[in-house]
Amino acid sequence: MSTPTPTPAASYLAGIARAFPAVSCVVGDPAGRVLLVRCFNREPWGCPGGVIDPGETPEQAAERELTEETGLRLRAGRLLHLAWAVGDASDLPNMPGVQFYLDLGTVPLPHPALRLQPDEIRDAAWVAPADFPAFMGPLRVSRLQAALAARASGEVRVLSATRAELAADAAAFASGRQGSS
Repeated sequence: MSTPTPTPAASYLAGIARAFPAVSCVVGDPAGRVLLVRCFNREPWGCPGGVIDPGETPEQAAERELTEETGLRLRAGRLLHLAWAVGDASDLPNMPGVQFYLDLGTVPLPHPALRLQPDEIRDAAWVAPADFPAFMGPLRVSRLQAALAARASGEVRVLSATRAELAADAAAFASGRQGSS
């Protein structure tokens, strides 16, 4: 029995690098602070969010992730920023990735009570943009600042970084023990 020869389209599609999609939920307060969470399985801090499940839109994933991680139920608004992670697809940690930073609005003061996901989220904080460097490395600070700039201006930007740059950013942050509690 012979193996069928793939069609040109099937061969082409088989060679395309796969990328995993993720969302970051940008939630603010009237004082201009942003909700950040710290996960058990990674450093540094970041916006609530995660991988988009099969069959979900980025907006649905953002709403689900925010509720799962913090207990907040907010509607996803517009796209603020896109972050691309360049990867060579040699293995799962080196897969290319795209992260949608979505606006999930502003919550009133006093802040609503958070219900942190016990198996994933270690801590949460409302952080002023000037204090972001105490919670994350400069590459991730630039991504969050781009999202906040888009909130103000309406201009959506794409920022790209390699997986090695992202890993170095996280390692540099972790070695400085910034934002630890």
